[in-house]
Amino acid sequence: MRYGYFLLVFAQAGLAFAQQTPQPGQLASDQNVTQWRGMTVGEKLRYDARHFLDIDNLIFAGIGAALDQGRNRPAQWGQGWGAYSGRYASHIGQYLVQRTIMSSVRAVDHEDTRFFRSKHTNYAARAADAYLHTIWRHSDDGGMMPAYSEFLGDYGAAAVSRIWWPDSYHKASSILVAGSDTILIDGSINLFHEFSTDIEHWLHLGRLALSHPLRIMHRRRYLWSR
Repeated sequence: MRYGYFLLVFAQAGLAFAQQTPQPGQLASDQNVTQWRGMTVGEKLRYDARHFLDIDNLIFAGIGAALDQGRNRPAQWGQGWGAYSGRYASHIGQYLVQRTIMSSVRAVDHEDTRFFRSKHTNYAARAADAYLHTIWRHSDDGGMMPAYSEFLGDYGAAAVSRIWWPDSYHKASSILVAGSDTILIDGSINLFHEFSTDIEHWLHLGRLALSHPLRIMHRRRYLWSR
């Protein structure tokens, strides 16, 4: 049964890739951009509201639940599909808290919410940039800054989620582990966005008709991170 949960991880990751698309106003790093345009507070709030329950976020919550199931965390919740459903609900609750905190911080700290592709061409450097973008992001003026919203959102949501976890997890080390896990998951999401067009090429999606459902879903999300 445990192997089934790890198969679920890979299946959900594939679905997440298929759901990626660009949004209006995105400036990709590989485009010729003559002028940087930051987002206003209103645009940031509307952007976050539009993407609050994106399908890829719900899918990666399922991946996080599958990882917890594989590690039997918390052990008090047991195993089986009922236990997995409880862990999934826990991740959804943690995600909602995380997004609320992140949206509030981004509205005031001059942090840009968008993801920009790496300017490097080799795979290792692009992968490193994707993960780095999780904790080091563009600011409203086009510079770079620490991703305060990521740290406050991830660790803040981890702390709140301990409320419904067993008492043995009501400690700082548990919050540190849960928040760090979320940062790694968000980094993996950025990795999918960075390599989405490469995956399209590897899977020969370019040969599919434009009306093919998989290609339509892929074209709808392939440039943006959460």
